[in-house]
Amino acid sequence: MITGIRQNVTHINRSRQIAHVMAKHGLGYYVDQMGISNLLPRLRRKDLSTQMPKKSLAVTYRIIFEELGPTFIKLGQILSTRPDIISKEYVEEFSKLQDSVAPISFDKIKEVIEKELNAPIDTVFTFLDEVPIASASIGQVHRGILLDGNEVAIKVQKPNIERIINTDTEIMRNLAKRSKNLFGQRSPYDPEEIVEEFAKAIKKELDYNIETANAERFGREFYNDPTVKIPKIFKRFGTKRLLVMEYIDGIKISDVLHLEYTEKEKAHLAEIGANAVLKMIFEFGFFHADPHPANIFVVDKNTIAFLDFGIIGRINKNAKRNLTSLLIAIINKDAEKIGDILVHMMSATDVNKDELVYELEDLIDVYYNRSLEEINMGEFLQDLTLSVKRHGMKMPKNYALLGKTLIMIEGVGRQLNPNFNSVQYTKPYVKKIIMERMGPKNIVKRWYEMLSQTSGMAVDIPKKIDNIMTRLSKGEFRVGVESKSMEYLTHSFERSVNRLSFSIVIAGMILSSSVLFMTNIGPKIYNLPLFGWIGFIISFTLGIWLISGIVKTGKL
Repeated sequence: MITGIRQNVTHINRSRQIAHVMAKHGLGYYVDQMGISNLLPRLRRKDLSTQMPKKSLAVTYRIIFEELGPTFIKLGQILSTRPDIISKEYVEEFSKLQDSVAPISFDKIKEVIEKELNAPIDTVFTFLDEVPIASASIGQVHRGILLDGNEVAIKVQKPNIERIINTDTEIMRNLAKRSKNLFGQRSPYDPEEIVEEFAKAIKKELDYNIETANAERFGREFYNDPTVKIPKIFKRFGTKRLLVMEYIDGIKISDVLHLEYTEKEKAHLAEIGANAVLKMIFEFGFFHADPHPANIFVVDKNTIAFLDFGIIGRINKNAKRNLTSLLIAIINKDAEKIGDILVHMMSATDVNKDELVYELEDLIDVYYNRSLEEINMGEFLQDLTLSVKRHGMKMPKNYALLGKTLIMIEGVGRQLNPNFNSVQYTKPYVKKIIMERMGPKNIVKRWYEMLSQTSGMAVDIPKKIDNIMTRLSKGEFRVGVESKSMEYLTHSFERSVNRLSFSIVIAGMILSSSVLFMTNIGPKIYNLPLFGWIGFIISFTLGIWLISGIVKTGKL
């Protein structure tokens, strides 16, 4: 009971602080409308409804988030990766929250490290720098040297951060309910959905074991790529709140602009970065979803390193096909096709398709007279995201992260090379996927998958017919049929069953031929097994015979 009272007092005090900060920055109207103005002193409540922010709303909210601390800073950071939820102005402003946060004292950090290691610091490290090399909303990073001489970066969570974030998240849920109708229809997402998505994301980021697994996977994927460096993880020291990784001696990729790098060297680094991210997306299906300049380091003029694997996106085979189809439609400037693919990708059932296509045609007109290489893909994706949002379509999280990642990487690329265009690096991957989709093996594989489903349904049909006949014989349901029609009905039924059986035999032959194609055994014609070809030819012949028989009866 005492714990519950203490928790309630904590919630009230924190809610009062949030109301105070919002009112101080001119958002008293929102404080009043959300029903938390009673937490403020009477003198502060007097003119809340007439208060106005001195800066734009995007800047005001960014300042408020900074003042309210870790949870709200992390909310802004996560929202900055979601242009499908917030507008471009807010994305740009919240992206500034990626910068450093004031560190906490080393004594407090030392306590957390020793607690997580369950050992004194000097039994693990010969050196641990008291001055952090980076400080973020959840944790901070210190440089150290292990007893075996390995130079490491120690990422450690700030004390009590999980409790602080849990308290703030509960308050956010309460405020989201209160403000449900306050912001109109600016986004297809309501405030409660946004808070719940944030709660899921922050829960993952609070567990460094998840980041460890992500980093190790990227390390395996890029193991043989000399142009990409992924820091080694010292897993034996890792916990939910502590991450010990290889120290990367490099500079932020954005700092290259101010150093003595030639234009050719900067363009080369932009190319390495673009190829690395596109490889993650199109080959691994597992990508770094927050590649802003602070998370990409230049190790040398031919190598870059990726850091911070807390926000990760995934793209499966189906999503790759959708993405490839979308890119092809964009290249062909086919608004109708783009609309169809977007509706399919987002499972949008109540969108006005005609209005969407009209808007897409207007969007394409802006880029119509430009060659593919002249199109700024990041800018186009931003405009496309706005169109989707205006039509109330909810973009799946991983598509949104993918779009933001492509926008980010193009932004970094253009900083290094004004002539950078992500299209030229995307083309080979799209071409490869198209060739794979059109290749005989992939076609056979898809046929096999479809036929497997069809044959499964066909196998169930006799059981269903038997069930119907059993129920009929038991008189569980009756069908009224005239006696003169019974003979015709029986004949038709027998003919249908015969055709069905014949179809199942043909399907079985096609499946067998597909398996032969997949196994790649025996003599070959056009690099495919001869026996598979024979099976398909026989199946095709029998199929034509069956269809011609059906057509002759005049009943398809």
